[in-house]
Amino acid sequence: NPTASVVALRKQNSEEYVALKNVSVEARIHWYAADVTLTHVYVNREENPIEAIYVFPIEESAAIYEFIAEIDNRIIRAVLKEKQVAKEQYRQAVKQGKTAVLFQQSSSTLDTFQMNVGNIPAGKECIVRIRYVTELDLFDGKSIRFVIPTTISPRYNPKIGGMQSPNDLPGTKYVQNTPYSMFFRAQIDRGDGGNRINHIANRSHPVNVSASKRMIEVTSEGIALDRDIILDIDLPTSRSEVLFAVEQWDNSRRRAVLMAITPNSTYSSTKSHEKKDKITINEFIFIVDCSGSMENEQKIDLARQAMILFVRGLPVNSQFNIIRFGSTFDVLFKTERITVVYDKDTAQKAVDLSQLMMANLGGTELLQPLKYLASHPPIDGRFRNVFLLTDGEVANTDEVIRLCASMSSTTRIFSFGLGYSPSRALVKGLAQATNGASIFVPPNSPVDEYV
Repeated sequence: NPTASVVALRKQNSEEYVALKNVSVEARIHWYAADVTLTHVYVNREENPIEAIYVFPIEESAAIYEFIAEIDNRIIRAVLKEKQVAKEQYRQAVKQGKTAVLFQQSSSTLDTFQMNVGNIPAGKECIVRIRYVTELDLFDGKSIRFVIPTTISPRYNPKIGGMQSPNDLPGTKYVQNTPYSMFFRAQIDRGDGGNRINHIANRSHPVNVSASKRMIEVTSEGIALDRDIILDIDLPTSRSEVLFAVEQWDNSRRRAVLMAITPNSTYSSTKSHEKKDKITINEFIFIVDCSGSMENEQKIDLARQAMILFVRGLPVNSQFNIIRFGSTFDVLFKTERITVVYDKDTAQKAVDLSQLMMANLGGTELLQPLKYLASHPPIDGRFRNVFLLTDGEVANTDEVIRLCASMSSTTRIFSFGLGYSPSRALVKGLAQATNGASIFVPPNSPVDEYV
């Protein structure tokens, strides 16, 4: 199985996992934001208290605002602490026989979290609730996508030359197969008059849909945790400026605000004309993941289709090249200036290569081709556009993003996450760090809608 479940709760220093009673995800979607509650219920069937580890992914742009664990009629609420202080307090509490929880984000993969639950009493349940808010992805101007990550794909670590769990902290191993299922419910606000939504489609799982004048409810039971939940919502009009204000009416008087601004076509056209005289030649460099993991879920097929569309759509006389990567990387046109002129002959060579691409280059060492680009910056007067097609199964996400951010003055990255559960932290992080854009392409999708 190429993926590990969202719920990998196991006993410390053991390969056995704690019995999971149920998993549920409940979300309230209002325009371009969602409020999500994740609930997991476990039971310790051992005769003695145990320490357990819980590993899960969360949307990289999410803001977690509540974390609660209920154990033996006790409610444990998260309090932010400096990392080393928190670890020491947790160790001391466990040593004293107290029930304690340590919750931390991975420093390398960014989209995974680990929770240690110390001293779950024998025969008792452990209920974990995590609440977060997130902005939804917008594509085609009139569609929003709601995603619940449910899988943690093993990530390739170039330092060890092999696959490892994405949140691999010292002394920790993870269950790679978990026979769990999930209940999912999303309530979608239809807006005043009930005309805010045209259509709802689930790209990943079968769902039941019920509707009222103000609300559409989407539910699904028995969801296998082998792929992310992907819900597409088509809107009647393109997104315009949006402003939300959420207030919590208690003694703390805390408030939250979300503002989203979408430039109109007039603004975009004006900025395009302003740049036209400054940048006369664009470089188009395509970096294609041909590692072994791309064979799963027909991801390499998606890459082939996308590359053919890309190559055939390039402007005449532009500069381009194709880089395939895995454990090593290979450049189509070996030239000192990195790119060649796009013409009939070079276009045909690029199409021929794209049609024959295979997932046969080993591990996913994305950092190496990016270092190659960083060491060969574009010629003065040119701007570089990098199109990355990958499933993002790398363990050094933060290192990759930092390198790309250092090139952002001359390079934009347009990243395409392929498959059911690509690393959203990597795909979106690269685009954000370079003022590019990102998109996710599930299996069996019409690629021309995304390219």
